Amino acid sequence: MDRTLFTTLTVYSAALLFVYLLFTILSPFLAMLVWAGAVGIITYPLYKKLLARCHGREITASALMTTAIVLAVIVPLIGLVFALSREVALAYQYLDLAGSGGAAFAPSEILKQPFLAPVMERLRPLIGTIDLQPMVLPAFKKGLAAMLNYSTGIVKNFLGVLFKLILMVITLFFIYKDGSRTLRVFWQVVPIGEKLRGTITDTVSRVLGAVIFGVIMTCAVQGTLGGLGFWAVGLPSPLLFGTLMAFCASIPFVGTALIWLPGAVYLLVQGQTTPGILLIIWGTLAVGGIDNILRPLFISGKAKLHILVIVFGVLGGLLAFGLAGVVAGPVMLALALVFLESIRGETGGADDSPREIK
Repeated sequence: MDRTLFTTLTVYSAALLFVYLLFTILSPFLAMLVWAGAVGIITYPLYKKLLARCHGREITASALMTTAIVLAVIVPLIGLVFALSREVALAYQYLDLAGSGGAAFAPSEILKQPFLAPVMERLRPLIGTIDLQPMVLPAFKKGLAAMLNYSTGIVKNFLGVLFKLILMVITLFFIYKDGSRTLRVFWQVVPIGEKLRGTITDTVSRVLGAVIFGVIMTCAVQGTLGGLGFWAVGLPSPLLFGTLMAFCASIPFVGTALIWLPGAVYLLVQGQTTPGILLIIWGTLAVGGIDNILRPLFISGKAKLHILVIVFGVLGGLLAFGLAGVVAGPVMLALALVFLESIRGETGGADDSPREIK
């Protein structure tokens, strides 16, 4: 074998092994690193303004900016998780008591509602008598049990979560303090042209900003719809619970159901069957289902990417990496398109400037 070829293969093999080992070491903290990086990149312009006010004192500005993020985002989220785990546990106890006959929750009353009673009378010769007790209670209990496991799992593993949050805060501090210098060193090592380098930087910043904007706007819409649902069925504090739903909307798979489902169960337990059913329908179709439509639309517009790229990026990233994939997925697909456009330009298929995919 040619000595040069052998050396090249050895170097590339060692590089691949190094990348694999590096990923293995960092994979337990991947979500934390992604969120720290995303928050740091998005809020970096605010940090630069704060740095100017601090007369160039990087440590002071980084500490103040990190403290502001902790107080504005992390502390409220921790309090919300603890409050939700308690409320969901109480709702589950209600249903458990109802299943043993100890609570005034009669699912069979649902079929006696004015809008359902005439229909059931016509269908009774065909389907006979329906007992909703063994049908409805297990379904409600199963849904609440999943939410309870999700929220209490965070509480039970609080030390592990707290450790990762502390690492995230430390990482965020050093992103503010040393981010620009680290980025300069990185670009000095990576052998790509100045134009492509600028395109990559602009794409990451634009897509990250669009993702966060899309998530925030979608959560706000879901919280508003959820609050309107609580107001319509007569539940107390619709503004408060709408705000809680806005915070919970970003949680994968369960989302706003952490709030509106216990509210619906409460109505059913109190014998308010029609409002309870209407709240379940509203929460499932409007509040819970609209994020699959709005989030890609919001992100696609600001990111200047085709909506299919956003849909596959968000959903694929969510399934592959969990909550961090909502951010990582669209960014990775956008970067892949940037490199494809760059290669296309170099091979003469287009001009030498990567174009935005609209």
